[in-house]
Amino acid sequence: MPPIRDEVIVAPSAQENGLALMLAELIRENVASRPGKRRDLEALDARVGIVARDAGVSLTLDFRRGVVVVHDGLLPRRTLTITTSAEKVTSLSLIDIQYGLPIFHDQTGQAVVRDLLGGATTIEGLFLHPLSLVRLTRLMSIHG
Repeated sequence: MPPIRDEVIVAPSAQENGLALMLAELIRENVASRPGKRRDLEALDARVGIVARDAGVSLTLDFRRGVVVVHDGLLPRRTLTITTSAEKVTSLSLIDIQYGLPIFHDQTGQAVVRDLLGGATTIEGLFLHPLSLVRLTRLMSIHG
């Protein structure tokens, strides 16, 4: 029997980063419980930076087609960088997914859109890498 590969790895530098640990566990649970999430993990080849301004915390999710390594701080050559508050980072996991796409017409989705339009949340790389953002959203969402 082949060894079981850990698809979600927390780098030693991120062991003290609470947000990094929380997101790693969220991804691990989603991949284990929903087959569609595994497909998104396998398709993602991107570096995603996340900055929680209010908490003074940043991290990088380094996706390499089936494995993600979570690092403390922002690594160079990021595909996407999401900057918002710690609370809004966790609320991204509540976005509903229907027919494989994030839904923005419900209360949670409308709050995300308001935050993007109002500047409370910024996503660098949004227009250059929309498919990576959709896959990331599906992977992190507790729905779908």
